[in-house]
Amino acid sequence: MSAEDRIRALPCWNGSIEIEPLPGGLSNANFVVTDAAGRHVVRFGQDFPFHHVFREREVMTARAAHAAGFAPAVHYAEPGILVTAFLGAKTFLAEDVRANLGRVAALLRGFHREMPSHVSGAGFMFWVFHVIRDYARTLDEGGSRKKDQLPRYLALADELERAQKLLPIVFGHNDLLPANILDDGKRLWLIDFEYAGFNTAMFDLAGAASNAGLSDEESFA
Repeated sequence: MSAEDRIRALPCWNGSIEIEPLPGGLSNANFVVTDAAGRHVVRFGQDFPFHHVFREREVMTARAAHAAGFAPAVHYAEPGILVTAFLGAKTFLAEDVRANLGRVAALLRGFHREMPSHVSGAGFMFWVFHVIRDYARTLDEGGSRKKDQLPRYLALADELERAQKLLPIVFGHNDLLPANILDDGKRLWLIDFEYAGFNTAMFDLAGAASNAGLSDEESFA
């Protein structure tokens, strides 16, 4: 069954629908669907255990993020498919992050503080240093051509992990590409929660800074 056939078969639509591709997804196929109730985003995805990505957890987080005021509403979900409200907002580019550092910082600070009160079910972490060790183990066992470099990267990860000991654990987004931040002209939103989980706040800050190409001066402003 094609993606469009799967979309048309979903039970959540109000009347006939129009489907158009939504470009930009790296690990997901996305579409904008219009029905009598308005416009929606349909997101196809699958579990990626290698990347610690589990879609059931993503759906829970998306609902929690909407309840906390950070994300669009979830209209429907089933295994591998998520339907959310279409915001019609501007998708950030790297230069938009650099031009809105205060707004982005406030968004992340609020997300880190508020989300623990809204997520539910079994506790889960996306502890980046464990993820790095897990990646390294997989590369080592697979005979990667980068195998000889792994001890150096693991030593650096261990050093950075030790620096987190005095810092609080927060609920992080953990995938802060500029395109995962939207601006509707009044406020900022977050989308795409496949990597979200409890983590050090420093990973979101580092991810936002790195993915937006911030200078050292901008990063420490």
